[in-house]
Order: sequence, then structure tokens, then C-alpha cells
Amino acid sequence: MPRDQRFRWSDGGLPQVFDPALAAAPPDTDAVRALFEGLTEYDPRTLKPVPGVAERWESTEDNRIWTFYLRDNARWSTGEAVTAADFVRSWERTLRLGDLAPHTDLLNNIVGTRAYVLSVRSARAAATPATANRESEPGNHRAEARLAGVQEMNPRVLQVKLQRPNSNFPALVAHPVFRPVKVTDQNENAKVSPVNLISNGAFHLVEHKNDSVQLQRDENYWAREDVSLQRVEFVKTDDAESALAAYVAGNVDAVTNTPFEPLALKLLAPYADYRRTTYAALTYYSFNTARAPFNDVRVREALAIAIDRERISADEMGGATEPANTFLPMVHEAGNSETIIAKVGTLNKDQARARQLLADAGYPEGKGFPVIRLLINRNEQQRQVAQAVATSWRSTLKIETEIISKPWDEYEAAIRTGEYDLARRGAVLQSSDETSNLSILFPAEEKSAGPAVSNPQGSASGAAENAALGPIETEAEALRRLVAIPIYFASSFSLVKPYVNGFDSNVLDAPSLKTVKIDTKWQPAKGN
Repeated sequence: MPRDQRFRWSDGGLPQVFDPALAAAPPDTDAVRALFEGLTEYDPRTLKPVPGVAERWESTEDNRIWTFYLRDNARWSTGEAVTAADFVRSWERTLRLGDLAPHTDLLNNIVGTRAYVLSVRSARAAATPATANRESEPGNHRAEARLAGVQEMNPRVLQVKLQRPNSNFPALVAHPVFRPVKVTDQNENAKVSPVNLISNGAFHLVEHKNDSVQLQRDENYWAREDVSLQRVEFVKTDDAESALAAYVAGNVDAVTNTPFEPLALKLLAPYADYRRTTYAALTYYSFNTARAPFNDVRVREALAIAIDRERISADEMGGATEPANTFLPMVHEAGNSETIIAKVGTLNKDQARARQLLADAGYPEGKGFPVIRLLINRNEQQRQVAQAVATSWRSTLKIETEIISKPWDEYEAAIRTGEYDLARRGAVLQSSDETSNLSILFPAEEKSAGPAVSNPQGSASGAAENAALGPIETEAEALRRLVAIPIYFASSFSLVKPYVNGFDSNVLDAPSLKTVKIDTKWQPAKGN
């Protein structure tokens, strides 16, 4: 029986990184979202951007210049005001961290990003030992370069200029990488330390130990009266079995990001506490469009709609994934699904159309079609998926497939050199922003059949086609050009006590602790 506003969370481990620039995945990103607030936040149910440090925003008609108006009462946990300059310095710091920061590519559309990074690199390369030792001194990097596309108009107004229009930029800046840190001499070019951590979110860090991490509601937070939780405790559990035991014993209130076995998931499914949500992690097959006949969109569509995705998710993946008939799961979260499907289309199985498309492309009944070389990384589950895909192509189109399984290093090398017809890829989509998600799947900067070095999870597809037609920026365009085939989305699983309200699941696996409230009057139903 809950007695206070304390939320105990088994989140697949304990947060180890408390730096918005460096947090890559839960539980680190969950802690960062609680400790730091960006210009905007996500509504945890709809994933639409809602005000954060910025109380409002506006854009030019072409959606290339965005102006954010910061609220007067936004404060750091020290009581100091959060200003536009804090965002400028934080974003520049993230770019200086370079490869250490896993999601710097989300800043790529800001004007001047590439020039800033090159300037910093040049300055470092030219530095003498004496000047290199002073690199972390405040102001040194700013004398070398500034991020041209981000400007402090005044302490309460931040202006951001984009290279390409983005009507959903406020959703993108809700991502943790855009959240500000209090830049100091110690963290300008290094990781933010949990010791005496200064934050600006609804909670601040009060304890960081080997077996728990504890947050407390911050009394300087501008909306503290709207935050019900007084304390959040990340509880350490060693594995799925211990997490479930802690939950059953009443020692934790929610379990997430825990690798339950398929049998355990089937046993948990009937319970009201159990939740399953589509997760924005896509497994897909990329085409090498530089090779015939895969440079023909009719061939690509025929292969795409011949696949039985429902059977793959149900059988090969044991019911733990969702069939991917589109590239972005969140496009269906954004509004009426029937309207969206009518607008962008889907890749539902259609054997008759697949056969007709292949015949129209010059390969009736698969005659004359080359053996497809399907490249996968060495993984038993991915081998089974590839075999199921190959079976669909053989039975529907009379096309044969050679499955080429390689260890990771050789697999990546084969992608870089274009030694494949299709290649299995995976990507975790980072926001509800359509443009940035598609840039992860289909990087415009690719110059060869392989992915950009800076984006190792990115697509290996469509280098020639992207160069000729430009970047893919909408779901509808991705489905028209079909330089890749979506196969399935991952699922996330959680257990949440019935007295926990406001702990909302979504495709980004990004719940908001600001909306959580413990029902201290809750009583179990009689007979339970």
C-alpha cells in the first residue's frame, strides 16, 4: 500500500550518465529527462511538443528560422536564471564533444554546424602543447568559432536558423541532446559529473550509490506545484528474474527495459499491470540501388509487398515485435490512423500486385531475375528472419536468395564496399520529428553504397538515388522511393502498479516523471 509520493523504478539498471550530451539510452536518458528540461518537452501520450523552458515559439513562413521565448521563472537548481546563452553554450559544447556524444547528428540541420565542428578540429590540430593544456579554459573555443545558426537575441530569446525547412523542429529539440547544462570550467570539454550536479528540470540528484540513484523534486523548478512526486528512486535489479521478484514483493512500483524471456511475456500478458508498446526501433532491409535490377522502383516495391511481415513477427520473432508496414511508427501516433494511412500508404502484403510489378519490370514469374544477395550480420534470429523473407520471395515471385551471414566487422566492411543487393539494418529513432528520423534511416550525405561514418546505424541504401533526387524528408516520399524495406518494429514491455497514475508509455519509450502521481488511497480489490 503506497503511503507517499515516492516512485521506485527498476529501469533495466541504474543511470550512470547524467549528461544530456552523452546519454544514449535508458536508464540514462530517463534520468536526464527528469533532471534537465529543454526548450520543449514531449507530451508523453501524444509525443507532441509542449512548452518547457520556452513558454512559446514561432517560425518564419518557410520554417527555417525558429524563435523561442524563454519563461522568466526558468531556474537552475541553484536558483540562477536559465538563459538563452545557456542553450548556445550547451549546444556548442555538445558539438565539441564530437564522437563522445552519441546523438550530435540531430544538430546537423542547424546552420553552421559543420563549419563549427571543422573550426574546432582545426584549432585543436594546430594547438601547441601549451595552448592545448588551456583548451578547457572558458572562452578559448568561442574565440575560435561560434555556432552561427544559434543566436542569443537577449537573455530570454533564442533564435535558431536551419539549413533545410523543418515544420516540426520544436519536437526535435525535446530530445535530451538539446537540453542545457550549466557549462563550467570542469565540464566544457568533459562529462558532467554527478557530484554537485546542477540541473534545471523538475528533479535534482540527491543520491548516487552503487545500488540506487535518488532524485528529489526541485523547489526552484518553475512548475514545481504541478509535479506530484517528491522523490524518485532508480532501484538496482540484476536481471529479469530479480526485477520481477522485486515487483511482486512490492519493492518497486514499475519495471521497464528488462529483457524478459518470451515465455515470461506470455505468462505476464493476461495481467492488468502488464503493458506492451510498439518501440521506435526499426529492423529494415536496405537496397543497393547502384545495382540493377534494384535501381528499378517496381522491383523494389514487388519485393517489399511480397513479404509476410505478420508471420515473421508472430513466428520468427515469437510475437515480440510489430510488423512494420511503414518506416515510422510515430506517424500513426500523431493523429487519426486511417487518415494517415490514406495519405502516406503502407506496404501491406499484396502477392498479386507484387507479381504484376515484377512482370512489368521485365521478369514475369521471376524469369531472368538474378539471385538476390541478402547480407545480414551473424545472428541466429536474423538468419531465421532472412530465411522467412527469402521464402516469401520464392513462393510469391519465384526468386531465389543467397543469405550472406558475416561477423560484424566483415558485415560493416561489405556494406561500405557495396558487396550486397540488400542488407539488414537497424535503427533506433530518436524523436517524433519526421525529418530527423528519416535522415537517420536515409542519410543524405552518403557518397557511396555504405552509410556515413558518423552514423553507423544509418541506412546503407539509396546512395545513388539520394544523390540524384535529394534527401528523403517525408514518410510518403520514403514509401514512394522505397530505397529500403521496413520489416518490423521492436516492442517495449513494462509492469506498472495500479496505484501509479500518469506513467504513460509511447513509441519513444520516454515516460515523463512530471506527470506521475501515486494514489496513496488506493486499495486492492477484494479477493486479491
